[in-house]
Amino acid sequence: MATRRTLDLNRIRELLQRRRREILSANEGAHRELTALKNQERDPEYEENAQSELADYTLSSLMESQRREIMLIDAALRRMDMGVFGECVDCGFEIPIERLEALPFAIRCEEDASIHELETRGGPMASPSL
Repeated sequence: MATRRTLDLNRIRELLQRRRREILSANEGAHRELTALKNQERDPEYEENAQSELADYTLSSLMESQRREIMLIDAALRRMDMGVFGECVDCGFEIPIERLEALPFAIRCEEDASIHELETRGGPMASPSL
């Protein structure tokens, strides 16, 4: 019989897989829009070009954000396949399921994540992130 944590992790796997499919579908749409923008005839008026450039930049940024999220999802799914999903990479203890539900890409428990962020930002005298 599966444990409660196993059931929770399986549910998170399903959520990650669903989110991955949604991103890929949205990314295809954004790619089509970006291609259509690039292929349309350019109006010589500055305002029209500025709007087109802004739309191009916005779609490109969205696609990059989606690419990064796919990478995080794939890494989480690989950790699941290897049987290490939900284990803190620093202390080795289980990451609470509540944290994994909120942040399924988490590789550290909350305490170690805070320590890592402090160290990354330059120690205790660094400015906190906003």
